Amino acid sequence: MQQQPPMQEQPAMQEQPPMEEPAGQMDRPILVHAAATRVTGRRIVQYVIDYILAGIVPGLAYWLFDTTAGSMAGVRWVIATVIALAAYFAYWVAIPYAMDGQTFGMKLLRLRVLSKEGGRASMLQLFIRGIFLIIDTLFFGLVGYVTILCSKYRQRVGDHAARTVVVSANYGHRI
Repeated sequence: MQQQPPMQEQPAMQEQPPMEEPAGQMDRPILVHAAATRVTGRRIVQYVIDYILAGIVPGLAYWLFDTTAGSMAGVRWVIATVIALAAYFAYWVAIPYAMDGQTFGMKLLRLRVLSKEGGRASMLQLFIRGIFLIIDTLFFGLVGYVTILCSKYRQRVGDHAARTVVVSANYGHRI
């Protein structure tokens, strides 16, 4: 009978501790794919809803501070304009920033704004989008609509300037 060489003991596999992501890497943004931005129809309906909602406070302010008569007409107009600008900022910048990139219309239609890199849109990005909304709404929104249709990521002028995209609300749950 032939002797077999003694079995050599293999070193035991050392268990590696679970990989921990460096601080700040857990929220690493995902890249947004062009296909995820194909939500143009919902964006149009969302904008109509948001436009109506965003106009309520400014409309009330101008109605309450009617400037057609009296010596304080100019002051009342300034007060109404300040209220309107504050409401505009709140609706198009502060609310989406606080609500994970969603206005009320976007929440209803399951849309949200992201940074083009895939992360949460910053306050500055939302502010830039809000300013450029003035250009996007020229000619009854035709400027924004044509820009969306001609853009790979379906971005309006404000999205291009702010480097943001609009996607379905369930896109990129890691955000």
